[in-house]
Amino acid sequence: MNRLLWSLLVFIFILLLAACGTNEQSQQNSESSSSEDQVAEVPEVEVKFGEQPIPVKEKTTIEAAVTQANEPVEDADYVDFEIWNESNGQESSKTIEAEHTGDGIYEIEYTFDSSGTYQVIAHTQVGDLHTMPQVEVVVGEEQSSTSDNSSSHSHEDSQDHNDMKEKFMVHFMKEEGFKAGEETQLTTHINQMEQPFEDGLVSFEISSDQMDKHLYVDAEEQEPGEYIASHTFPAAGSYTITIHYEKPNQDIHGHQEETIEVTE
Repeated sequence: MNRLLWSLLVFIFILLLAACGTNEQSQQNSESSSSEDQVAEVPEVEVKFGEQPIPVKEKTTIEAAVTQANEPVEDADYVDFEIWNESNGQESSKTIEAEHTGDGIYEIEYTFDSSGTYQVIAHTQVGDLHTMPQVEVVVGEEQSSTSDNSSSHSHEDSQDHNDMKEKFMVHFMKEEGFKAGEETQLTTHINQMEQPFEDGLVSFEISSDQMDKHLYVDAEEQEPGEYIASHTFPAAGSYTITIHYEKPNQDIHGHQEETIEVTE
């Protein structure tokens, strides 16, 4: 009788251990699945100006209100404003780091030195997520025109708008600087029509007086629209980085040139 009771107790104990193991495994699987399902939302950025047209040669406050999941982002890695006059092209752009003033607001003070239409991109990095909304702003008094000119201007505006939709926004990361003899990351973010340029063929063409010939380095896409490659600069000096991006099957071929300074 004692032997039978002992056997029964051992059997019940084994059943309890098996049940605990199953519950624990189920809980771990549930937690793992829940963790994988939690994908960070892309931050939203609203660029704000004063009333347009903005005055020429006067300090103007430009703000970026950054939110994520409808909550203000207080710890963005950076918010940089890239600004250029359309008549001069993006190669004349200036990039200015914004200061966080609280409640998810990042701002700069900027003086527009001439009238015209300007493009402003708010390059924003929050964790692994990058977004770069582009807005247009008018600076200086608008000029009046005759009805014929107005008609022509309207057609040109429509064409410009269509061209802008096809434009690519390329942001090469050079804020952290580059040092000779150290492996460093070359990083660029590319958007097409304000959407990440995904699954593209991207390479960095590197040239300098420090080098005998041009060097091409293929980049890999790490995040949607973010392309990264590793490179070690041989010596200090000025280098030209040309970012080539393409999708041959869609007849997309483009490039953007950047100049960097490599230090000792």
